[in-house]
Amino acid sequence: MKVIISGRHLKITDPIKEYTEEKIGRLDKYFDSIIEVDVTLSVEHSKTEGDVHKADALLFGNGTKIKVETENSDLYAAIDELSDVLERQVKKYKEKMKDHNKKGTH
Repeated sequence: MKVIISGRHLKITDPIKEYTEEKIGRLDKYFDSIIEVDVTLSVEHSKTEGDVHKADALLFGNGTKIKVETENSDLYAAIDELSDVLERQVKKYKEKMKDHNKKGTH
């Protein structure tokens, strides 16, 4: 699985990159057909709310694409949330494929 991490209005430091790769790398144990995950980390400055960190991911699997967007006031919390949502989506997709394959065999 290839993980591509990019930043928008944000410099991707080594600790951020390592943390993101570690979190996204855990998806391999749920679904081994993941080809690539594109992660975009960004920060938007707001006068009323302070800084809002966004984490977007686009997962390319075997015949599927899963897009997830999260935002939080803390970058690491946004990455954690992104990882959790992606994990749920991958599990859901895998279950759907398992059910779909069972229906095909009579």
